[in-house]
Amino acid sequence: MTASVLDRPAAPPNGGPAARRAVIRWAWRLLRREWRQQLLVLALITVAVAATVLGAGVATNAPPPAGAGFGTADHLVTLPDRADVAAIAQRFSPVDVIENQPLPTGLAGSAQLRAQDPGGAYGRPMLALVSGRYPSGPAEAAMTAQLAAALGLRVGDIWPGPAGTRRVVGVVENPQNLLDEFALVAPGQLAHPGEVSVLFDAGAADTAGFTFPPGAVPLTPTPPPGVSPEFIVLALAVVGLIFIGLVATAGFTVLAQRRLRALGMLSALGATDRHIRLVMRTNGTLVGGLGALAGAVIGVAAWTVYAPRYSVSVNHRVSWTSLPWWLVTAAMVLAVATATLAARRPARTIARVPVVSALSGRPAPVKATHRSIRLPLALLIAGPVMLFFSGGWGSRSTTQQLLQLGGLAASAAGLMYIAPVVVGMLGAIAGWAPFTSRVALRDLARYRSRSGPALAASSFAVLIAVLVALISTGRFTDSVDYVGPNLPHDQLIVYAPGDDPADHGPSPATPQANTDPKAAAAAIADALGSNDVLALDSVRGGLAQCRGGAQEICGSNGKLYVATPELLSHYGIGPNDIASGTQLLTSRPHLTGLSGLKLVGFALDQFGNGIDNPRIQTTDRLPTGTSQPNLLVTQQAVDALKLEVTSAAAWLIQLPQPLTATQINSARQIAVRSGLTIETSSQQPSLDEVRNYATATGVLLALGVLAMTVGLIRSETAGDLRILAATGARRRTRRTLTAVTAGALGTLAAILGTAVAYLATVAFFRSQLSERMSQPPWLDLLLVVVGLPVAATLGGWLFAAGEPATMAHAPIE
Repeated sequence: MTASVLDRPAAPPNGGPAARRAVIRWAWRLLRREWRQQLLVLALITVAVAATVLGAGVATNAPPPAGAGFGTADHLVTLPDRADVAAIAQRFSPVDVIENQPLPTGLAGSAQLRAQDPGGAYGRPMLALVSGRYPSGPAEAAMTAQLAAALGLRVGDIWPGPAGTRRVVGVVENPQNLLDEFALVAPGQLAHPGEVSVLFDAGAADTAGFTFPPGAVPLTPTPPPGVSPEFIVLALAVVGLIFIGLVATAGFTVLAQRRLRALGMLSALGATDRHIRLVMRTNGTLVGGLGALAGAVIGVAAWTVYAPRYSVSVNHRVSWTSLPWWLVTAAMVLAVATATLAARRPARTIARVPVVSALSGRPAPVKATHRSIRLPLALLIAGPVMLFFSGGWGSRSTTQQLLQLGGLAASAAGLMYIAPVVVGMLGAIAGWAPFTSRVALRDLARYRSRSGPALAASSFAVLIAVLVALISTGRFTDSVDYVGPNLPHDQLIVYAPGDDPADHGPSPATPQANTDPKAAAAAIADALGSNDVLALDSVRGGLAQCRGGAQEICGSNGKLYVATPELLSHYGIGPNDIASGTQLLTSRPHLTGLSGLKLVGFALDQFGNGIDNPRIQTTDRLPTGTSQPNLLVTQQAVDALKLEVTSAAAWLIQLPQPLTATQINSARQIAVRSGLTIETSSQQPSLDEVRNYATATGVLLALGVLAMTVGLIRSETAGDLRILAATGARRRTRRTLTAVTAGALGTLAAILGTAVAYLATVAFFRSQLSERMSQPPWLDLLLVVVGLPVAATLGGWLFAAGEPATMAHAPIE
């Protein structure tokens, strides 16, 4: 009998799939055990994905819906009456006819009495039923919720409207325009409509071959923008994930250092360098996957809750399902890729550590590396150059917008690559500092693998904050088309018939016989308990700014009040306070010095004669609300333009306390009986508030990154701190080390971020530097350049008081 021994099958190289599965399971167990150390990176990825999902919903639904105002039709023609509807219907059948008649409400703005078929061929997207039912008979009507609330009506109430008494049977809305206030009646119930809209489908040749009535021009929907909002959100998400990748790189590097002995033990058991790298990459993939999944769930949930509120902000109905799902998927994939790539560099570094050094807990000495400054300088130059050739503010073409996005991305990348170079320079200047500060600065230079990405992330947060501050400051907005809060909560404006700035013609209200507008305004003030009433005289004119040509009007404001003695006295402005020759008196910032300004007079809604570069005097005594008398024309300018002055065109009523809903309704009822309209506070935030919020957010974000970085660096230098403590170093030394570390990073972040932001801003607004750079946002810049380093230094000093447990003995894993 012969016996033979079979050879053992050769083991696959590197352990094969079984070894990889074992390493992956081990990485998962480590993640579950040390999830607290990775909580910051996980939270940042979660927030980034959630913000991308929410931002995608906001950006995608911010523009009006495709075909807004046209329903599903591709043509719209507006007629003054029904006379030519039959001919258009015969030529372009089928058509959808919507009839409107002005409806007086007593509030600033317009409302319509509308006859529309809810089942029309094209207008169904422009009409939706919120509650109740549609009107079907001559004695029924439905209203928008805002109009019903203004009139104090509910479903089932009787409405004594201008076209007869009707019962309110439902609440309706225009989903494509929530600002469209109207009362809906059944088709054919308007005897004399003031405007008839006809919706139809037709080709260009058909409309060109048909003769429309005089003044009736067929309109088509506005084409979509060249660059989609989804693309812009995706570009911003990529930039944000770059920021997170920088923080994640620092976090994974410290995590690798914490796992050094465990990884050394794994190597001693036969794991190869590839397996060690796989541990770190798997950890990054798992963190990115968990963060992406959590962020997507949170983002979709937040968008579902926010979508109804956002509908009010964008003034059209938004559904929670209107998300670009491809963008949500792309954001999740990018988040996983970002975390995986962030773990690659620490994985390569830790795999090169010898097994003996890893088991002893001592990493290999850091090798001196030379980082070339050519690449970051090239990117920092390329970014502003792309912004310079992007066309500046208001660019519309796809190429220009791509150049703008590319310029911002190049500037951010240059900031990322130059941060480690700048941190490395700290070691060269540390010799001039005291001993404790010298140790802190040299630690920053020695551990630049952590401090470099953290400095880049903090600088990026400062860059965004300063960019927002610069763009939203007065010099970076259109000073002619003034925006902001209209009125404070304790003021109300009463407009005379036909002077409501939100209407485009005479008021449709029919005042009672012998009604005196001045007496009606006084009655409103008396009902509100106020005797502070200021009459405002107005002229039909405006201020315009021309750029690119003498006839090109880039922005205009068509509401001018006259600087009467009573108005000036009300605000404490005496005759001697106005310089001789002044033509405009204003509280608006930055109007003086703008080029291309023209004071114009309006005649039949057309620009008439004007005064080029009028003499403007700025005063802080006038109010700044957009509906308040913030821009006054002097009598000299009135005479020069031969403007017709409307006496008592409006009345500004000052109350001793904020207006209540009951007071507003009482004032509205008096106004509608007298043919007047009123305007109250719109609660719109000012640009200063937006700028300050953005600056504070950027500073807090930078401080958070600095806090994490200082903790990482100090944890790696715990051995050095133990040696210092053993040699007699006191608590003050530890405080100084942490404070100098945080303060140095905060100072560098403030300088780098602000410098890159100014480079980008100067390049972008290169044609308007004299106008836009003369009034920097000093408060916001002071908060960033001085406040960030001071807060970082004080925070480091205060939070370094305690002695960590690892100070007393070396950690054992």
